[in-house]
Amino acid sequence: MIRIYPAIFEKDPVGLGVEFPDVENAVTQGKDVAEALENASDVLGIQLSWNIENDIPLPEPTPINDIEFDPASQFISLVQVDLSDYLKDTKADKKTVKIPHWLNVKAEKEGINFSRTLTEALYDKVGIN
Repeated sequence: MIRIYPAIFEKDPVGLGVEFPDVENAVTQGKDVAEALENASDVLGIQLSWNIENDIPLPEPTPINDIEFDPASQFISLVQVDLSDYLKDTKADKKTVKIPHWLNVKAEKEGINFSRTLTEALYDKVGIN
């Protein structure tokens, strides 16, 4: 489950500070751009997975062009994270489901992955897609 949010990177005496305007409590830093981006993705994953596990809706990302910043000391970048790497207990559970035979035959002919399809549908139903 990939998520992308804009982050504000700010130059400071020891490197770069990073904050996410849309994600409360998601702040970090790094000595250079590479480390700051890596840490930003990590803190974003930690905070968003915490939100999901505590039934707190994920915030909508603000369009990058709508974010105000000071170009003299700041820049904006999009940060991506795969939340499946952060969600606890991500082992797969086996479920037995029943579907109409004709639908099963058609889906198998189409090469549809049933587990992935059910997982995607459940993400949608619980509002975390």
